[in-house]
Amino acid sequence: MMINVDDVKTFTGINPQHLKLDSNDETKLNEILNEWISQSESLIKSYTHNQFQPEVPGAVKNVCLRLTANMVALAIERRDTPRTKVTDWTIKVSSSDIFTEDLKEDLEPYIKEHSNKSDRVEFFAITGEDI
Repeated sequence: MMINVDDVKTFTGINPQHLKLDSNDETKLNEILNEWISQSESLIKSYTHNQFQPEVPGAVKNVCLRLTANMVALAIERRDTPRTKVTDWTIKVSSSDIFTEDLKEDLEPYIKEHSNKSDRVEFFAITGEDI
């Protein structure tokens, strides 16, 4: 894994009560956070077309931590109040955008070009005869 559960807990300050779990249910919280870390890693690898072998750069670990923290924040926000009252006449749902542009910009140096399109190849025969 790029990061671990303790990294996320330290960065976000999350505890079981934030996700409406029993106050001492660290096991369930750890399961949830491990799943979100796995999803973050998958999004990063899919976006960059990079498996980061043999070692994950620190900048990519940082993006994974921030991406997972965005998942935590969204989950807490959605559990507390799924809708935001903007004015008396306007109510909007919380944005589910967790893989933000700033995270994508930080991953730009690690993107591996990936294309299924083949390039055109031309061959010329050299016979030594003037035509």
